[in-house]
Amino acid sequence: MTTTSQTRFANALLAVCRAILLATAGVTLVACDFSAPLNCADFYAQNPGAPSAYASEGRGLVTHTPSQTTWLQCPAGMSQSAGGSCRGEPLFLNFDDAVAYAQEVSDKSGQTIRLPSVSELRQLNEDACINPAIDVRTFPSMQVENHWTSDESRTTSLLACAVYSYQGNSSCRESKASEYPFMLLIERD
Repeated sequence: MTTTSQTRFANALLAVCRAILLATAGVTLVACDFSAPLNCADFYAQNPGAPSAYASEGRGLVTHTPSQTTWLQCPAGMSQSAGGSCRGEPLFLNFDDAVAYAQEVSDKSGQTIRLPSVSELRQLNEDACINPAIDVRTFPSMQVENHWTSDESRTTSLLACAVYSYQGNSSCRESKASEYPFMLLIERD
């Protein structure tokens, strides 16, 4: 090959490589979604007709239809007002006190009331939004915080499991001495 034909060949090869690189980069960029999910308050404000996975049982109770679990709408320590909002302050307790609180409420009410398991609490996650990743129309006072569950760590008695409501991720490496809010589940026949 002569120098001129080598130069043309190199330029042609370079042009093909650029085209492949641009085409690949375009596909890669199209496949990446750099936008963050909406927070759930904004999501439901923009989608007021979004279907609900909950059926109201009245008196601050809702049933999550897909899992058939019944929940108190307000976090432990709060109560529902006549207008449907939660009033008071949520309790932030360590793990043992949260379990004891649920047991005391259960004993006094004559119903089986307890902390949910990790899987039960994660079933409430809304994939379409975050901050908190839950239907805020149903749970208007959900704190963006770790929430205790009934599950304990499999590796040590000093740790228990919590679900972080920002995105609904769980961890079983939470010190039982940490003080977190918690939701309550009512077992129904």
